[in-house]
Amino acid sequence: MATDLEPRKVPLEVLHLSMPRTGSVSMKAAYEILGLPTYHGFVYIENGADQIEWEKACDAKYYGKGKPYTRADFDNFLGGYAVLSDFPVLGFTEEFLEMYPDAKVVLVERDIEKWYHSFNTHIITAMYNWMTWVMLNMVEPFIRTRPAGTIIKMEYGMFNCSNKAEFQASARDTYRRHYAKVRELTPKENLLEYKLGSGWEPLCTFLGKDIPDVEFPFLNESKEFAIWMHNMQKRELARGVKVIAKALIPAGGLILAALYYRFYLV
Repeated sequence: MATDLEPRKVPLEVLHLSMPRTGSVSMKAAYEILGLPTYHGFVYIENGADQIEWEKACDAKYYGKGKPYTRADFDNFLGGYAVLSDFPVLGFTEEFLEMYPDAKVVLVERDIEKWYHSFNTHIITAMYNWMTWVMLNMVEPFIRTRPAGTIIKMEYGMFNCSNKAEFQASARDTYRRHYAKVRELTPKENLLEYKLGSGWEPLCTFLGKDIPDVEFPFLNESKEFAIWMHNMQKRELARGVKVIAKALIPAGGLILAALYYRFYLV
């Protein structure tokens, strides 16, 4: 954990605690139209320093390594965001509900079978393709930031699993328990059960915001998410390969450069 902690720069207004694949990217866009900078899994991927903090927090909570993160520890790197959402935030749902008791809580829920199909296709299965394997076993051991390894640590801890079959088997029950826990811990006046497609009015009323003069955003269809995930994996793999190529002996560097050319540039 950091020793020189930065205070929170903006108030934490919203905990968006819906599971991934429930419209979280559309909601992120909506919050930001309302002037609320939003932390999401896409932000996590772009910030290596955040990945280091999340790995320490996951190690402490789920694996008994180090001290649990405090509100000050989280504010140190999340203090510029008015909304927290998506993975890896959801791995610390109970902690954030306790740390920010005055925050508004928003839930979006889908039919569980439709959710599971999307989550299994775009989240679980994506963890077990060849690019992720290479990142975990050949790239991340040599670099300081471990975006794939850290998110897998969080998912394995949250879903109480250690492989693909267990992840798939536990997904539905974890989904149900997650929503039940949020409803149990959140005062009714602080909770909005938002339905996608209902537009600005319920969200703005709940948050005390003026309704914007633009349409409510609709983003992140399954095909678009799959393209983003694939491109993210390629980018992270390429970054890791370049780091290793610079550090290893010339022969090893040439081999890795060839791999980079074969799988990323071609």
